[in-house]
Amino acid sequence: MDCKLELSVVMPVFNEADNLIELYAQLTKALQGFRYELLFVDDGSVDESYEILANLHASDHRVKVMRLAGNYGQHAALSAGIECAKGQVIVSLDADLQCAPDDIPKLLAKIDEGYDVVSGWRYGRKDPLLRRLPSYIVNKTIGMVTGVRLHDYGCPLKAITAEVARELKYYGEMRRFLGALVVQVGRSVVEVPVNHRFRMAGKSRYSLLRLIGHYLDFIVSFSTRPFQIIGVVGGLLTLLGFVGGVLYFPLRFLAGLPLGGRYQIVVFLAVCFGLQFAILGLLGEFTTRIYRLVQNRPFFVVQEILE
Repeated sequence: MDCKLELSVVMPVFNEADNLIELYAQLTKALQGFRYELLFVDDGSVDESYEILANLHASDHRVKVMRLAGNYGQHAALSAGIECAKGQVIVSLDADLQCAPDDIPKLLAKIDEGYDVVSGWRYGRKDPLLRRLPSYIVNKTIGMVTGVRLHDYGCPLKAITAEVARELKYYGEMRRFLGALVVQVGRSVVEVPVNHRFRMAGKSRYSLLRLIGHYLDFIVSFSTRPFQIIGVVGGLLTLLGFVGGVLYFPLRFLAGLPLGGRYQIVVFLAVCFGLQFAILGLLGEFTTRIYRLVQNRPFFVVQEILE
């Protein structure tokens, strides 16, 4: 890759004091020969993370630190860093050292080939089963919604071009689902297997309940597909009810089948529930689109930037 190409590595940080020095050392080793900036976004840490980052900034001009006014979550912190990044290519990476900085050149090589989104795939993932199983379901769901089939939407190691990054800022709170949004915005997307390691220090903030909540939030706010499914089911039930009603007379009076009151009740309920589901699907579509239009609250608030 051209060593003159500017590179920004954006890393959300929340209580990662025990990992930051080692992360910085691995990054500077992996990025030798590149012109880069390391942009750490402190997402309301309550340990010594910010002090360590401030010291790194004082000793290395390539280190930039953005401090948010509170804990807004990983995707909000990542969005804040992407908006502040100045590189022609922007790489996202978690500060927990589970994804290796050594894999960054591998992603940049794919950018050189013409891709504008390169997503890591944590092949041989080291997380426990209770983390991997929900992630598998989420990956399948996001693939259905976006139409792009990836093995690992949740991998924090990604590379995007500055053009994709500029487009992301117009999506408001939809950036809560950056993994899916980046893929949907990108024109050419590729997935690259990357190393995944056990967490050496600190602990993950993504509990099973939080993953489930994030999944349900994605289903409701990112896509209108659930409402479309409800509408289709409603249409099929209505059609089934009408067909049953049309067939009732020839089956009852011509064929002589003993169709009593239960048959009529089933037909009636099919039509009624079908119409209700169809109307619910339409209302859901309209409500979701209105929700997207009126969302105008700040996604994050920046307290301080060291650059």
